[in-house]
Amino acid sequence: MIPVVILFLLAFVFSTEARITNVVLFGDSFTDQSRSHSISNGSFPGRNYQQVYPPADHAADGGFQWPFYLGLYGNYTISNYAVGGSVCSNDLTPLFGTPDVLTGQQDWFIQDHISGNGTHQQKLLSDPNSFVIIVWIGTNDVGIHSLVTSDQPAKVSLVDVADCQLNALRKMHKLGARRFILNSLIPLHLTKLYAESDDGTIYWPDPHNGTVWHKGIYNLVHSLNRILNDGVQNLNREWKGDGNVGWFDTYRFFEDIYHNPERYFNGSIPANVTGHCHQCPDPHDWRQCDIGDCTPDQRDSFMWWDELHPSEQTGRHLAEEMNRKIRGVSAY
Repeated sequence: MIPVVILFLLAFVFSTEARITNVVLFGDSFTDQSRSHSISNGSFPGRNYQQVYPPADHAADGGFQWPFYLGLYGNYTISNYAVGGSVCSNDLTPLFGTPDVLTGQQDWFIQDHISGNGTHQQKLLSDPNSFVIIVWIGTNDVGIHSLVTSDQPAKVSLVDVADCQLNALRKMHKLGARRFILNSLIPLHLTKLYAESDDGTIYWPDPHNGTVWHKGIYNLVHSLNRILNDGVQNLNREWKGDGNVGWFDTYRFFEDIYHNPERYFNGSIPANVTGHCHQCPDPHDWRQCDIGDCTPDQRDSFMWWDELHPSEQTGRHLAEEMNRKIRGVSAY
């Protein structure tokens, strides 16, 4: 006989699954499908923007980004506001001026999902129990041209970056959203960009002190993840049941992929978690990129698409695990 407590928990999991029909995403190139390209080509995304998919456009993973697969696996309607190159706040760690999570990306959400914003008639146009908001940001905040290379503005710290993410959740909570998932940063020290090598990459062509970067990014990622995890617990106490933030341990999930590649990769060559598919032979000349790329049948053997971004196959597995997270059955 199944204990009553277990039956209650099972009922909660499946009732939650039944209510979530929409997923809203904020972030950077790890999540963006086509918004950054729409901005760069002059067709700035507006209200009810429609994503552009391969073959018309390719995400930073070389193909379909993971939210596309999340929509398929969970039968969700996806609203993806992420933009490649973004940070949490351009006031803290400005890079390329792309719409950030705290303001620009949330403005799109307001256009699509809020009526009468800023008035007494302000109203969320969706049932807050029908959608979950996923925020995955921070890679650019801690990365090159910012914290790891000491290029951030004066008096900007890792604590400020963490507070920005938590305040972004608070801002969306005030708009009426009640279900959130905050993703941790991945183990960036495993990427080519932050390896111990001094060699240049397409993202930083010139030689540099790879050992310093490698140690620095490891420290920054671990520290930010710890601060954010504590912040999530504080937010849940702050809201006293009127809203919930789940913590998705993307770091540990990527570690599992890295250490157990045979479980995740099924291309035509042995699984590869140290190299990457997309090649740029001369890091000073982006026009040579694509020369020496892996073949289409080899793509699903790689954990990484390029020196920084996860591959499409990694994204498929992330989408599977995120679907489990939304359903309440993920180990991460």
